[in-house]
Amino acid sequence: MLHRLWLVLVLLAAVPAGAATVQEDFDAAQAHLDALRLPQARAGFAALLDRLGASKSRSAMIVRSRLGETLIAMGDVEEAEPLLETALAGLPASNANAADERAAVLTHLARAAEEHGKLRQALGHWQAILTENLLPPGSLGGLQARLGAARTGQWTQPDVAARLLDGLLAEPASAWGAAKAGISGRLLVLRLKGQLAMRLGRLDEAKRVLDEAGKLAGGTSSLQVNLDDVQLRGDLIVLAWLKQDMASVVRLTAMSGASMLDEGGSRMGGAGDLPPCAPTGSLAPDAMAVIEFSVRDDGRVLNVRPIYASPGSGPPDSHPEEEFTAAVHGWSWPADQAKATNPLWRAAIRVELRCQTVQPDVLGPSLFRDYVAWLAAKGLPRLELSGSDAQRRPQLLAAVDSGPDRAKDPNAIAALPLLVQLVGNQSGGRVERRAFAQRLDALAEFHQAPTLVQLIAQSALAESAGDQAAVHRRLIPLAEQRGEQRLADHLRLLQIENRSGPEAEAELAAIAARHGEADPLRIKALIMLSDRAFARGAEAAAASALASTGLSPQQCALVDVRPQGRNAYLTSNDFPAAAQTWGLSALMRVAHDVTPAGDIANVRVITARPPFAFSEQTVKRMQVWRFKPVLRGTQSVGCVGRVQPIRFRLN
Repeated sequence: MLHRLWLVLVLLAAVPAGAATVQEDFDAAQAHLDALRLPQARAGFAALLDRLGASKSRSAMIVRSRLGETLIAMGDVEEAEPLLETALAGLPASNANAADERAAVLTHLARAAEEHGKLRQALGHWQAILTENLLPPGSLGGLQARLGAARTGQWTQPDVAARLLDGLLAEPASAWGAAKAGISGRLLVLRLKGQLAMRLGRLDEAKRVLDEAGKLAGGTSSLQVNLDDVQLRGDLIVLAWLKQDMASVVRLTAMSGASMLDEGGSRMGGAGDLPPCAPTGSLAPDAMAVIEFSVRDDGRVLNVRPIYASPGSGPPDSHPEEEFTAAVHGWSWPADQAKATNPLWRAAIRVELRCQTVQPDVLGPSLFRDYVAWLAAKGLPRLELSGSDAQRRPQLLAAVDSGPDRAKDPNAIAALPLLVQLVGNQSGGRVERRAFAQRLDALAEFHQAPTLVQLIAQSALAESAGDQAAVHRRLIPLAEQRGEQRLADHLRLLQIENRSGPEAEAELAAIAARHGEADPLRIKALIMLSDRAFARGAEAAAASALASTGLSPQQCALVDVRPQGRNAYLTSNDFPAAAQTWGLSALMRVAHDVTPAGDIANVRVITARPPFAFSEQTVKRMQVWRFKPVLRGTQSVGCVGRVQPIRFRLN
C-alpha cells in the first residue's frame, strides 16, 4: 500500500475550521475502504467531498482519488474516471510531496482504462508512473506499475513489454511480499511472458515459460486447483489450441474446472453484446479474442483482461483486444445465479469471442414511439442510465421507491418508467423481475398507460409460449380500442407466424395495406405473405410480395425471418466424445449465413464458454446444415448474420 501517513497534516492544513472532524470522517471512510466495505466507503468519501465543495486543495484531490478508487472496486469505472482526472490535474508532477498520491491516482486511472478496454490509454498511465519516478523501482507499487506497463504494452510495444517482464523475473521473490505472494507475483510474470510469446507466434518459447510457471505452481495435473492454477491452465489451453492439440485442450479444460460454472445445474449467465463486424465496425469476421473476467455477487463483471487476441484477416491496427474487452465490460449476470455459484469458478471465467454481424433494430424502437410520447405528455422523462444491467440496477432500485409521492402512494405514476426498465433488466433474476412485472401491470392498468407497457409486464409473467400467445390475443383488442394500430398489428403478426391458408394470407395483406411503404410492419407482413404463397405453389404471387419489400439479405435479421431447417439440429451424438469423457459442458453462440439456395455459409463461433473445447466439432457439424430457401418466387433471398445458441450439457 502506498505511503499515506502525511495525509493527516495535509487535511489539517487544508481545512482550518473543524479539521479534526474532517480528518475523522476521512479516517472512517478509509477504514471502510481498507476493510472492503465499499458502499460505506463510497458514502463516506462522497460526503467528505461535498463538505470540501469546489476546493482545489490537495486534500480535496486526495478525497477524489480515494472515492475514485472505491468506485473502481465497485465496478463503476466510468463514474470514477472524471474524479481521478480532476485529482491528477490537482496533483502535478512538479510537486514532489504529492508523488505517492499522484502515483495512486495514475494507478487507479490505469485500472479503470484497462477495465473497459482502453489498453493504450492505460499504458500511458503506467508509463507516467515509471518515467516520472513516482515510486521506487523495487517497491511493491513500482513492481505493479512495471507489471501493468508490460500487461498493457504487450499489444502495441511487445519488445518493451518483454524487457519489462525479464526485469521483473530478475527481481527476488521477496520483492513481492511474503512467500506465497512472491510465488504468485513471479507466476503472474511468467504467465504474461507466455501470453506474449503466444501472441507473437513463438509457441516453443511459450511452452517453456508456461512449463516453468507450472513447476512453480506445483504442477498442472492435479484435479485440486486454486485461482493461480485455474488461470495458468487457461493459458495452457490457448497454447494447446494454437498447436492444434485438441486432446490437450479438452484435458486441460477439465482440469481447470471451467465447466464448474454449471455446478448444481445453476446454468450461470450467458453472453452479452459483441463488437460489430466490418463494415459496421472495424473487426474482420475471423478476428478473435480470449477474454478473462470475474463476476461479483450482484452480477457485475469486473477484472476484464484480454488473454489472447488476433486481428485475423483484418488490419493489424484493428485492436480486437480492446474491442472485445470493452464489450465484456458491458456484460451482466443475473445476481441470483451469481450468488449460487462457487466464487472460485466465477473469479476467472474465460470466453472465446468473435464479432457479430449487427442489424439495426427498427421494429422495436418504432413500437416505443407511442410510449415515449405518453411519458412526455405526463411529464415523465425516461431515466437515461449508462452502463451494464448490473450497473444500472442499484440506481433503478434506489429510484423506484424514492420521493414522497412514491413512498406514500403505491400507484404513483412516477414509478412506471422505472419499473419498465427494471422488468427488462436481466441482472435482477427472474423472481425479482416477476415481482416488478406484477407491479408494473397493475400500475399500467391504473393509469391507462399505452398497451405496450402491459405487453412488457405480462410477457415477463408468462411462463410458456402458450401463455405468451394468450397475452397477445388478450391485448390486441385493447390496443385497437386505444387507437394503437401498429402494436395491434405487431401482435397479429406474432399470432400468424405458425399459421397458413387463405385466412392468414388475407390478414397479412390487410396488415401490409395499413402501413407505409418503409414501415417494418409492412415489410414483415409481405415477407410472411410471400413465404406462404410460395408454399402453396403460387410463385408469381410470392415474387410480387417479395419485390414489394425491397428486402436484401442483410435485412433478414431486421424483420426476424426464421429460415426453416431441413437438418438444422444437434443430437446427443454430436456431443464431442472427448468432452463427454471428461464430463465437460459448454454454452455457445454460433453465427452463420443462409444462402438463397438454403445452404449454410460462414459458420463461426462468436461466443464459447469454455473456449475451444467444443468449437471445432460444432462448426464442422453445422456446416452440413441445410435450410429451405427463406423466400422464393422468381428469385430467392438469403439471410445474413443468424445466431444459433447451443448448450452442451450431460444429464
